Amino acid sequence: MQRALFFMALLVVTAVLLWLRFPDFFAHTNTRFIEPWGDGYKTYDAIFYHVDHDTTLSHFAGMNYPYGEQVVPGDCQPLFSNTLKILKSLGLDVTPYGVGILHVFLLVSLLLCAVFLYLIFTRLGLPPWYSLLVAIGLAFFSPQINRMLSHFGLAHPEVLPLVFYLLLRWHEKPHWRWSLALGGVVWAYALLHFYFFAILAFAIVGWVGVRWLARRDWAATPGYLGHGLLMLGLPLAFFYAWMIYPDPVTDRNPVPWGFFNYRSRLSGVFTDMSQPHWQWINDHLVPVHVPDFEAKAYVGLVAMAFLLFCFSLLLRSRLRTWPLAPTTEREKYLHYLLLSGIAISLFAYGLPFILPYGKALLPYTGPIQQFRSIGRFAWVFFYAANITAFYYLYQWSQVAVLPWRRWALLLLPLGVLTFESYHFNTSCPIDLDEVENWVPGERFTDRGIDYSRFQACLPIPYFNIGSDNFWWEATGWISQKPFTLSMQTGLPLTAAMLTRTSLSQTLNQLQLVTEPYRMPRIFADYPNDKPLLLFWDNVRVHEFGEQFIHLNQHANLLYENDWLHLYELPLASFALRLQDQVRAVQAQMDTLAVRPGGWRSTDTLTDWLYQPFDQYPTPDAYFGAGQLTSDMSGRTRLLDTVWQSSYTGEVTVSFWQFLHSDRSARTAITWVEYDAETGAELFRQERISRLVATVFDDRGWALMAFSLPRQQANSRIELSIRNDDQKEGPLLLDEVLIRPAGSTVARRTPEGWWWNNRWYPTNLWAAPTVMPNEQ
Repeated sequence: MQRALFFMALLVVTAVLLWLRFPDFFAHTNTRFIEPWGDGYKTYDAIFYHVDHDTTLSHFAGMNYPYGEQVVPGDCQPLFSNTLKILKSLGLDVTPYGVGILHVFLLVSLLLCAVFLYLIFTRLGLPPWYSLLVAIGLAFFSPQINRMLSHFGLAHPEVLPLVFYLLLRWHEKPHWRWSLALGGVVWAYALLHFYFFAILAFAIVGWVGVRWLARRDWAATPGYLGHGLLMLGLPLAFFYAWMIYPDPVTDRNPVPWGFFNYRSRLSGVFTDMSQPHWQWINDHLVPVHVPDFEAKAYVGLVAMAFLLFCFSLLLRSRLRTWPLAPTTEREKYLHYLLLSGIAISLFAYGLPFILPYGKALLPYTGPIQQFRSIGRFAWVFFYAANITAFYYLYQWSQVAVLPWRRWALLLLPLGVLTFESYHFNTSCPIDLDEVENWVPGERFTDRGIDYSRFQACLPIPYFNIGSDNFWWEATGWISQKPFTLSMQTGLPLTAAMLTRTSLSQTLNQLQLVTEPYRMPRIFADYPNDKPLLLFWDNVRVHEFGEQFIHLNQHANLLYENDWLHLYELPLASFALRLQDQVRAVQAQMDTLAVRPGGWRSTDTLTDWLYQPFDQYPTPDAYFGAGQLTSDMSGRTRLLDTVWQSSYTGEVTVSFWQFLHSDRSARTAITWVEYDAETGAELFRQERISRLVATVFDDRGWALMAFSLPRQQANSRIELSIRNDDQKEGPLLLDEVLIRPAGSTVARRTPEGWWWNNRWYPTNLWAAPTVMPNEQ
């Protein structure tokens, strides 16, 4: 009876604290949004587009049209979204309340975190009143709470306490039902965010592995493997059969950027600038390093003091005696939990890969290297350290001889936990914001437009995130409004804010929106000839110069307000814009000054440098007879010559690079100008290929173009590239041109026109009016 009363008290107190902490979630839960921009709002789109508009349970078509994405990397949280989708198919349509259900789901996760922590502590023999206070304090102190700001799929702090509770039950009696329950948890939470598969796999394998080693259970190894099959083998088999094996995409990036950047730091685990005491230390004693968001998993002063005390005892014994010698099976469980938590935290720091020569080990880690944000694995250490700390602090209080010491060991840690949990929560407001286009009368469906006439929505300025080769971010209204339109109308977006998308699909998408140069290859993949809906931010588009301006030419205006223009963009307009481009080049060509060797330029005084690499013949060259192939053994020079020219001022540097090779777009481009006589360095600047790719052809090549100042006449110019990320295949480069900015360099050949490093063959003179899918 007493346990039941304390359990009810736990639920009531936690619910009241949730109401005080998240009042918006109770007052406006179905009408407002946690993050109305960017990554967070994208998650709403992925979930509710999938629920309302996708035709299958496994494919998300709402972004990266016409390709879409599998629902797990599509961030659809299929455990949640497919549940709503199945209920809808059965006649129970709760989707009008879907946003509110999602918000309640997040709050229930916090409640369940407290519940499972309470069950762990009481199972370990701690009194209910103490277990209740510690469980609530730790639940509201969880580093996963901050994931409610955007990564909703990761905002489930209950998952690790649930796994640790099930491991405790399995430790008491290694029965198959507990192993199967652990497998069910891994399966379910990986369907909310696939990072949970890796985090839970580490937590389970780490704990079971330490137990196996500590008990020397060599004879029981087959039994361990059998239980491991239920815990992890079955979920892995499901995801392999449902997600990995059927995947038609073969050019995803296997090694995303960020493994060495989004890792834990000591400052993120043992300090927290949301706490007044750490702020005071930073202001009055020593500067406190503030790590990246992904590196934050603050364990708190209680756990830190406990660990320091244990470490001091370990040093005092000269590393011969473990300071927490377990005397019961429950304490052995904690022993395994703490040791595995420490080991996993070392991985979260990046060990051993951040050590000298450690980076060379990463390619041998298989799928582990695909998890860019390894700092998240420190969440295991947060729970392991705190569960162990509060257990032993209570036990030590019970054997303390002096009353003041007993009460200090009991109350001081609880007070510190309450204090730090409060400041951790209040430092980061998590409120709900109104999105105007969900108000009746302001919806996009109230605009009087028949959206069924379009096959997809093309947002401009365009964004594309996920290939780990290009990173075109969404800015301003574009990071919200197109998602709203997509959810309300069912029109998919050609843009992408996804994970590990196809490189070839990304190149096709970028070719669609950049300078007219070739007919978009992506048209061959479109299912029909319906026009696109051009979603045009008439304010932000001008921040990108001329990059997107051409796209509304030959488009029909349907709607406009102060900032938003909606256009009908026929597919035939792409051919018309290409024709306009060719005609403009042809008209300008006749006005240029004739120069030796068949060249033409703005005037007879224009100087330029040109390197076609024809001395390296190959039939696969972008243009001409040859191309430069870099073997990636180090820095490769494209040019290193004295430019005999009196011109100083802005110059435009351009060359073609083959980007349909994973991580080729991460190439660093270095320009160095030297005094030709003394060799003194005059100017240096570095660019990245993905940021300066301006024109895309239909064969995987892109034109790198950027401007910078030339400092001195007749100086020596060195243009080089280096790529430390590309692992497969050489870098392919062609056609280097350096010219005064604003000038034109061109030439005519029987096959077509070469103009400012663009090549227009004669068969583009009559631009095609028939789309590829009509041929």
